[in-house]
Amino acid sequence: MSTRPMAALAIACTFAIMIAASCANGPAMPPGTLPGTSVEPVPPALTEAEKERMELDAVYRAIETGDFASAESRLAALAAKKPDNRSYPVLRASVLLSMGRLDNARTMLATELAAWPDNLDALYALAELERFAGDAKAHRAAIESLLKKDPANADARVSMGDIQYDGRNYGKAEENYSAALASAPDNAGAMLGLARVRYRRDDYKGALALLDRAVALTPGDPVAYLDRSRTLYQLGRYQECEADMDSAVRLAPDSAWNYVERGRLYLDTGRLQAAMADFSKSIALNPDYFLPYVYRASIYENAGNDTAAIADYAKATTLYPDYWYSFESIGVLAWRLGDWKKSFEAFDKAATFTRTHAEYYVAASLALMRSGDPKAAKDYAGRTIAKIDREKSPAMWLLQRLVFDQGDMMAELEVRAGSEKSLDAKAGILFYLGAYWVARGRPELGSKYMRMSYDAERLGTIERRMAEADLARLEKAK
Repeated sequence: MSTRPMAALAIACTFAIMIAASCANGPAMPPGTLPGTSVEPVPPALTEAEKERMELDAVYRAIETGDFASAESRLAALAAKKPDNRSYPVLRASVLLSMGRLDNARTMLATELAAWPDNLDALYALAELERFAGDAKAHRAAIESLLKKDPANADARVSMGDIQYDGRNYGKAEENYSAALASAPDNAGAMLGLARVRYRRDDYKGALALLDRAVALTPGDPVAYLDRSRTLYQLGRYQECEADMDSAVRLAPDSAWNYVERGRLYLDTGRLQAAMADFSKSIALNPDYFLPYVYRASIYENAGNDTAAIADYAKATTLYPDYWYSFESIGVLAWRLGDWKKSFEAFDKAATFTRTHAEYYVAASLALMRSGDPKAAKDYAGRTIAKIDREKSPAMWLLQRLVFDQGDMMAELEVRAGSEKSLDAKAGILFYLGAYWVARGRPELGSKYMRMSYDAERLGTIERRMAEADLARLEKAK
């Protein structure tokens, strides 16, 4: 995420402010009634400069209210009257961008740069346009071109710092942000960027000093508050953290990410209903982002609403399949509900994303056994046992072999469980042994091993969560 995310409206407003100083000056309105007189004087005729300034003021008002069509037509008229004013094509291009007419804006800037290669505002506007369009290569090329012509350009330095930061080249990012501050000590974007570098290096106090300055300079910037809230959280200053998050939400109520951040704070501090509301708001604003579904699913899960939790985890997997923990959660919850087919599919899918969780193969094979299809379980175990690293996961390899053999020889496994140093691993072995015996129609053995696993109190492990449901089923079946 770049340090200065900029929507189209913000781009237009930015260039309106940047260009204002280079356009016509003079009073925007003619003088009024003379002091001490009761007769309205005849106002003097407006000069051309005053007319231009009045029209430009109307452009700015149209931009601020989002009336881009009016702003664009007024700028076209101004550019026709003042063809030598190099500011108007840049501002007009930014307005075209705000209207969604990216190709027209790009053509206008390219035409301007072909005639005036040293129009630095046009170069920067083109760079911002390419960033908005999502063309990282073209954005970088435009920034590099600008820096060759104007190495001290603070905004271009910040943009280059953002590029380096996004590429995780924090040393180069720091150089560019520092260079920007050397040229423009009050550049808030450079402060935000440098603060993020310091945050990455765990220098939270150094980051906070920069963020305090950035917030003071740009009190209307929600990003500055959000960045400071993260830093305050790391420093344990939770009340101030929450106040900054509230400010970010107030200033950017349509930003889905702000609700994710605040929702996580609520979740961390045990305010589950408030967290649920924020995650749901984030989903309403941006239904295509996976993370709020994951967090909301965890709240449903903790509340015992496994069905709703599965639905949210499933949505997360469609949006971001590589986040394979969602598949793990579906596997666990489906197991708890006794939906063995869904549990098998989820654990099998989770196993395709990682080779460090051999228990997924075992859980998937046992889900097939629990579904009443021992042959399918045997076939699956035979196909996947070679995918389990026997040296790194000997117990899981032995468990998978047991599913494949579907026999009674457990001596080797019991020795392995007894010698396992990790309590989590030992509890896991016991659970899968219990699940195996339940599938084989031996509930007394299944209950024995599952109870041992559950009583180990390895809170938070997937096996304990599944054992809880299995023990309840076994008790009910007595």
